[in-house]
Amino acid sequence: MKRKTIGKRLTAKLKAYRAWLKANRNLPTAEILKRTARKLRGHYGYYGVTDNSRGINLYFYQVQRILHKWLNRRGRRNCCSWAKFALLLARFPLPKPKILVNLF
Repeated sequence: MKRKTIGKRLTAKLKAYRAWLKANRNLPTAEILKRTARKLRGHYGYYGVTDNSRGINLYFYQVQRILHKWLNRRGRRNCCSWAKFALLLARFPLPKPKILVNLF
């Protein structure tokens, strides 16, 4: 039997992250990225079980998109292009998704 993240829970977690980021977008960028990394590690610790790599990869991808959107809304219009965002992530890397618990 394979395990995967339930779609409703994934959506709820992404909505909660979006709401948190919207409320805390005035924090320094380094602090936002540190807290995001901590949230991702927690998500991987809970959902990073055997056969759920697709779910945690999707969560990682969506968190990056949400983060880019809200960082782009700070300051003048379109000040954070994808190239600048990639440089920012190189300086403050987010943890990559990985399976932490092997159930077999």
